[in-house]
Amino acid sequence: MAGFTQHYQQGYLVKNLMLLLQADWMVEAEILKLVKESLPILMDFYKSEGADDLKYLPIRKAINEPLKETYTVPLFSAPFCTMLLDEIQNMEQHFAFEPNAEEDELRQIPEIVLQERVPDLYIALMRIVYSIMNPIFLALWMRHATGGGIQIANYNLKDKTQGAWHHDIDSSISVVVPLNTEDYEGGGTEFYSRGVLEPLPTGTALMFPGFTHMHRGLSVKSGDRYLLVFWLTFDEDEEMI
Repeated sequence: MAGFTQHYQQGYLVKNLMLLLQADWMVEAEILKLVKESLPILMDFYKSEGADDLKYLPIRKAINEPLKETYTVPLFSAPFCTMLLDEIQNMEQHFAFEPNAEEDELRQIPEIVLQERVPDLYIALMRIVYSIMNPIFLALWMRHATGGGIQIANYNLKDKTQGAWHHDIDSSISVVVPLNTEDYEGGGTEFYSRGVLEPLPTGTALMFPGFTHMHRGLSVKSGDRYLLVFWLTFDEDEEMI
């Protein structure tokens, strides 16, 4: 009842209620398996307060590094991406993608900020950050996210074909997930002095330090390029090591 009331007050009812309940089907089966195998190793390391060496984490098998210090992981399942796309279509009947007024015009991308527009979906996705993404971050940087924002961005010929060079200044770790790679032409991401990443398969997460990796989104030639974007932060007071 509380969830219904919150949605009603926000003026938006989530159509696909399965998105609000974190479940194994949202994540690729192999990633889920490797995360579960890695957790006991991480727990032992934390119990030692960093005195013991960290053993090899199975989740590293799924992490690719196509560009220097820029990583990809086949994270979200096809059914999850399909359902989220359907939810986006429903969102667009209630509110539009809007640029961030705090960013300059060259770097504005039309977006829906979930913590503002669809807070229950934001909370559900943050659960995935804490339970699935954090073991990956620990394998890469020995840091774990304690908060952050999530938005859905849309690159298209009408609103924005290409972004300007920028850092994600409010993000310790940025995670960008394409939701419909097969439905548009062009796109991809260019990292300054590191190279170009062609569009990743739907559901594959791109992970990088947002405040050090200057980058830009490349031109979309046709269609709508929907991205699920996480700007995540670390709170040193909440980290154990």
